[in-house]
Amino acid sequence: MQDVARNVLVPFLFDHDLDSELFAPDRLDWLCRRAEELDHVDVQLADPGRERPGNLPHLTRARYPVVDDVLERALQYRIYEPAQWGGDEYRQCLERIFEIASLDFGSTEPMFVTSVVRVFTPGAVVALHGDPDLKLVCDVSGETIWHVRHPSEMTVRENENLLRGEFFLRWRDAPEQALPIPPGTGCFVPSRWAHWLEHPCEEPVVSFELGFWTVDSLRRRKIYDVNWLLRRLRLDPKLPGEGRDGLKCRFFDLTSTVTRKGLQYRGV
Repeated sequence: MQDVARNVLVPFLFDHDLDSELFAPDRLDWLCRRAEELDHVDVQLADPGRERPGNLPHLTRARYPVVDDVLERALQYRIYEPAQWGGDEYRQCLERIFEIASLDFGSTEPMFVTSVVRVFTPGAVVALHGDPDLKLVCDVSGETIWHVRHPSEMTVRENENLLRGEFFLRWRDAPEQALPIPPGTGCFVPSRWAHWLEHPCEEPVVSFELGFWTVDSLRRRKIYDVNWLLRRLRLDPKLPGEGRDGLKCRFFDLTSTVTRKGLQYRGV
């Protein structure tokens, strides 16, 4: 564990000690079958390149064994929330990642934490996209390279559209930082750092990933959501930090009460 807590505003690499047996082929099959029962798994075709045509994934069905499937087809498996229903071992993985990443949240704690096990075909690409939450990703087998871009490389409209069904971005050249994560290595990616992924290896790639929110990232989400609405009214709203952020957050909370959307974020 780090002696000094790390900044949540910049990406970094770290070592992890997750038990690889929890992600062995037989355990992956068990997780995937259980996730199918819970409707907690997506199996999608790998992206054709660094830009996805449209935002919707091309879904298919799981085939077993999972590790054989990803060697036969160009795929990505996403098994959602194993830390909730997979047993204490996977919940402890979640807790251990936060412990060894040693992030500085100030006086708050990470909120709305989600977990996912991902299995990739070697060589598969995930196209350029943005995420409004923060990510902690640990590679267990194979290798992943996260190519991340500073938040300034995303446009205002792209930030406003992230939660309007437009996570994936048009490709353009921009400065990038490469975060290579072989087995035993993890990476932290802050909120709204656009990124694309590659898997330069010859074996199935298995990773355990956490997504979570901070007070700051949730406030920015609210402000960008309200700005999106104001722009549809042909107004020109100010960016987060430049206008009446508190009022916009209160408006988001009021609107969520009426629409019943985003209720869990009220008051943050």
